[in-house]
Amino acid sequence: MSAAKKSAKKATAKKATAKKATAKKPPAKKARKSVPAKATGLPLDQDPIFKKVSALALALPDTKLTMTWGSPHFRVQEKIFCGYGSEGGRLVLGVKLQLAHAKTAVKEARFWPAPYVGKHGWVSMDVTQRKSWDEVAELLRESYDLIAPKASRAKLR
Repeated sequence: MSAAKKSAKKATAKKATAKKATAKKPPAKKARKSVPAKATGLPLDQDPIFKKVSALALALPDTKLTMTWGSPHFRVQEKIFCGYGSEGGRLVLGVKLQLAHAKTAVKEARFWPAPYVGKHGWVSMDVTQRKSWDEVAELLRESYDLIAPKASRAKLR
């Protein structure tokens, strides 16, 4: 190969490298905002709403509390069936509902589709707007029934 051809080949390679270096990179994905663990501004062990939600959720078989994405979540075995935190200044309970129930629930202002997973029946609820704690217990039970393995659900009967 002649010296001129080698020189031209090097120049082309340098241009390609320079072009790659100046090429615009795609924008970085936005990070998910983590939900504060202290939704009421109180430590969780002093938050009366969290205490009640926790008591209801942990009364179900094979459940446990974990801190996931910076906020409390309740799991049956290793699957999340409920989350608690704050969103837009509201105290929020997140649960999975039957799709038909979720579509009906979000018609009320105190419910809205949960971010990212709303299309799968997950809803967020302003827990301060609950009608009663029995209503919350029913929502938790429905979510549990949809998520829990058969063996765990059998312990309720």
